[in-house]
Amino acid sequence: MNVEQHAAKAKRVLTSLHKLQFPEDYLAIVDGAVIAGYHLGNALLHKHGVSPSAQHANSPSKLEAGVPSLPTAIQPAFEAFSELERLRSEFVRRPSTWEATLAEAVQRNLETLRLATE
Repeated sequence: MNVEQHAAKAKRVLTSLHKLQFPEDYLAIVDGAVIAGYHLGNALLHKHGVSPSAQHANSPSKLEAGVPSLPTAIQPAFEAFSELERLRSEFVRRPSTWEATLAEAVQRNLETLRLATE
């Protein structure tokens, strides 16, 4: 997938996430945020020449050299993506309950990623 295809998929996921609500749908929102992050992150990697269109990073934790090795311009976006990945691990992959700070954290990190791709 190329930059535009990743951006289009991310937009579709984000549109779908807006149909869900905290706290009822917090699991789906956190999980979906990571999927949106996957597409936004890969769009950034392709746009900045870090990886070709045929190569994709599933998550920041799977990057070969890690976030600090990325171009400075996209490091904040990947730090946000890393935070989404952490939230997914904490709230989706483990027994969890709703926390009021979760909605703000998800929105803030998604916005950081989205703005980086503009």
